[in-house]
Amino acid sequence: MNRLLHIAALLSLVAIILMSCSDDGCTDNGSSLPLAAFYVGSTQQSVNGLKIKGIGAPGDSLLVNSSAVKEAYLPLRASVTSTSYALSRFHISGQDTTIVRDTLTISYEPVAYFHSEECGAMFNFYLNSVISSTHGIDSVIVLTTLVTNSRTPSMRIYFTDFQQ
Repeated sequence: MNRLLHIAALLSLVAIILMSCSDDGCTDNGSSLPLAAFYVGSTQQSVNGLKIKGIGAPGDSLLVNSSAVKEAYLPLRASVTSTSYALSRFHISGQDTTIVRDTLTISYEPVAYFHSEECGAMFNFYLNSVISSTHGIDSVIVLTTLVTNSRTPSMRIYFTDFQQ
């Protein structure tokens, strides 16, 4: 009888351990990055010949170098309160190729956030302002002021339609 109690206790302990373990782990996007959706006119669409590079970022800061892209993550540094990007875009008109350059600056407040034991800590960001030059960018609209690890756009960047 004593042996049966030990086996039952051991099986109960194993069952409790197995139920408390999660095989999901941390599957969420682990970084809080603002996602910028690109628009030309009133519709989201791919922007041709777009290159995005971080200004003053350590190391290689080329984020986008694409023939066509609809959206991009723009990483923010938690050690400062603003990050700037250089956006350049090729425009071909007849036999002429023009490079249109803009600067996008995001001002924010980094806030430490403990997500979970599996995922650990990360930074969320409160966006204070987003400003840009207007050579090829028409306007920028902030959709949410709190940037979390959600995969939804935080802002819309409206580009000038070169076809007009």
